[in-house]
Amino acid sequence: MAFASVLGHERIKRLFEVALRQRQLRSALLLTGPEGVGKKLLALQVGQALVCEAGDGEACGKCAPCSRAARGLHPDLVLLVPDGNSIKIEQVRDAVREIQGRPFEARARCFVIDDAHLMTEQASNALLKSLEEPPPTSHVLLVTPSPQALLPTIRSRCQTLRFSALPLHLVETELRERHQVKAAEAHLRAQLSGGSLRVALDFEADAYRGLRDSVLELLETLPGGSVLDRMAAAERLAEASEPELALTGFRSLLRDVAAIRAGAETSQLLNADLAPRLSRLAEGPLGPRAVALAEAAADARAALEAYGNKLLALDTLLDAVADVA
Repeated sequence: MAFASVLGHERIKRLFEVALRQRQLRSALLLTGPEGVGKKLLALQVGQALVCEAGDGEACGKCAPCSRAARGLHPDLVLLVPDGNSIKIEQVRDAVREIQGRPFEARARCFVIDDAHLMTEQASNALLKSLEEPPPTSHVLLVTPSPQALLPTIRSRCQTLRFSALPLHLVETELRERHQVKAAEAHLRAQLSGGSLRVALDFEADAYRGLRDSVLELLETLPGGSVLDRMAAAERLAEASEPELALTGFRSLLRDVAAIRAGAETSQLLNADLAPRLSRLAEGPLGPRAVALAEAAADARAALEAYGNKLLALDTLLDAVADVA
């Protein structure tokens, strides 16, 4: 059935199935959780179930309304996405007029607002009245990884469903079986994905390995280095085309160093092809600090993703690496 196309999140899918079958779906729902774990896809599947002729908890995927909904052509399933860097008041005003109206064809209408945290304050205020007094035939699903960026008044009017990161074994299986990724690369992608299928699918192995080699050289040469060495290394990473991917490399290499110290076999490493060099790092002064430095790399990546100062985040991380004696 339709919900089976969404990886994981069995509890939330079951909640939706029961609510749809019993026709007790809330008028305003907030779907939150990490990027790339299936929030928008499931929201659209809920909308398709609402317009499906069967009306039996999930979309049948076979009727004409399901076909049109899957192609984004059903008038009672509306997807609202950012226009540039934000969702503007004009977009929301248009949606509000539709929310207050009656369905064109189906028994109910569904409005999915993706990246809802990008609504401007004016757009958020325009949406409020629809969430306060929604007609019984309209359902609004807000999708966002950053619910804290929404107005408190928006959040308070929604039932919140929290999505977690996907289990890594599910991501790996999905890559191998549905996307025909070779086993070794599927394992690497899954382990570096943070439980996000989108991250795993977008992962570029060649680019990663190129940056990873540069990062490994830094881990081998930077400890005990001078301030100038550290600053020069930070500048090189900041100017890289994908500094976030370099930080992923940092974390994976340090994770392997920590694993070697804990007695892991080569086959258990993410970067098994670099095992001899990683073993030397594990035996040296970097080894006892590997876990803490991996966490620092994760913090630096989070800072970059939150539009932090790129050079400062990298300099702080490399300062910690250089201090290893």
